[in-house]
Amino acid sequence: MKKELKQKRNRYEMHKYWGKKPSSNLRGLIEKFSKEGDTVLDPFSGYGVFACEAFILNRNVISNDLNPIANYINKQLLEKEIDLNKIQLEWLKIKEEFTPFVKKWYHWEYDGEDVQLITILRDNNDNPIKGKIKRPKDKKAIEINFDKTKVQAYLDFEKYQEIKDWFPQNKLIENSRISAKKNMTVADLFTKRTLACHAKLLNLINEISTGKEKDLLKVAFTANLANCSKLVPPIKSRGEMAPGAWMTGFYVGETYLENNVLQYFENRFKKIISGKKDYLSHFGDEQSLELFNNNNSYTVLQNDAKNLKLKNDSVDYVFTDPPYGEAVPYFEQSIIWNSWLQLTPNYKEEIVITDSKERNKDIIAFEKDINLAFQEIRRVLKPEGYFSLTYHSLSGLEWKAITNACINNGFELIDYEWLVQKSFTPRQINRSKSIKGDVLVTLQKAPSIQAKIKTDQELEALFIRKIDNWLSSKPLDTNDIFLKIMRMIFEEKILIGKINILNILTNQFKFTEEQKWTSKYVPEVNPT
Repeated sequence: MKKELKQKRNRYEMHKYWGKKPSSNLRGLIEKFSKEGDTVLDPFSGYGVFACEAFILNRNVISNDLNPIANYINKQLLEKEIDLNKIQLEWLKIKEEFTPFVKKWYHWEYDGEDVQLITILRDNNDNPIKGKIKRPKDKKAIEINFDKTKVQAYLDFEKYQEIKDWFPQNKLIENSRISAKKNMTVADLFTKRTLACHAKLLNLINEISTGKEKDLLKVAFTANLANCSKLVPPIKSRGEMAPGAWMTGFYVGETYLENNVLQYFENRFKKIISGKKDYLSHFGDEQSLELFNNNNSYTVLQNDAKNLKLKNDSVDYVFTDPPYGEAVPYFEQSIIWNSWLQLTPNYKEEIVITDSKERNKDIIAFEKDINLAFQEIRRVLKPEGYFSLTYHSLSGLEWKAITNACINNGFELIDYEWLVQKSFTPRQINRSKSIKGDVLVTLQKAPSIQAKIKTDQELEALFIRKIDNWLSSKPLDTNDIFLKIMRMIFEEKILIGKINILNILTNQFKFTEEQKWTSKYVPEVNPT
């Protein structure tokens, strides 16, 4: 269908959970490596893009993620028996009760007129600096400056209000890398205004909505939390109040944007309705419950990927986007969502590298856990079944762990390509020499396991020799070199030791202004 040609699909815009892979790429994989009626698995499903595409394509889907919020989102994404008329009527009732409460908190007087503040610029001491309003006669929102008297009134109102509805006070796991400070709580991520409004909104959702519609409203609620927290920075190059977006971590800058909870939640509500209409359109009339069904099914599990609790040789095809090691400590950052829904993650079994001293999750633990997870994938995958995975790190840490786990567990390379993701991790954005996007690798379960072990010195010498040979023909970017090395590693079944490919490139070769690598030693030209 024509709508399937677009890259950005509404069903994948209902929540801002990280790491969504392009559905068109995943659709191609599903069609290439499985057939209708097959059982497919994603052991680290996240938002659930793969599971959703596979279910639409009439595969039997097993979607698994240990993170409770990912599991929660995934269930709401795949749910077909949802009444969109009911949820919209419920929202109207919620909005009717919520609006007066919000108006009280965001009231402002401008030119003798009572208005609602849409956005307030505040400094890191929570002092309001200026705001945005939109009156009926205005085509666009206008910025207004705050005088000292009104600033004090704004702060006094906030100070003397009591929050009567429940809100989470969970402590963040201390981790300087993601700006999670000692004794910092989830509540500290919000102003008193946004905390009170979110608490009231959640209370109204629980009181007024019921069933699966309530669960979907809570997806919208959690998706709205970061939008209306202290974690929204202004993009100063575009203007003092130009909104940025929360990516990762809990850093609060010199200034932040406090957004009106009702205004922003309405946008999130529209996205869940559009998302469900998009999804349901693949099964019949999205406006009714009269949906036609394929013979396939889906199962959403919240198991440890190291112990999936599935039968041996029961899965036809596996796709996964395994944890990025130290790039994103998912469970620690998901506390902003899990805490509000009173969901408790199993931190002990998370596969991750984290700087948090209290968790003991280093590269050694990560390598061991990833190997166990891939061992489990081999166990449940049928003989000669296919396994696709994505990864991007060149650090010699996650890349080593994941590559060794593939080779250790008897997976042979079949194909690879670049998978352009919707957004890059901060590490990829900030490092010009790192690879951009993810590598998509497809492997096959081999009958036996055979691996070669080389010393670090032997492997480093091999890499330098091979790279120098490749660069003698033409300059290459980091992506090209990474793919060539990866093919060699998989084809020769070499286990990697303490090798950092990026360090080898930096120390042994030159990086040009064109962002290409060349040989450091250019032959001299004899004078004529």
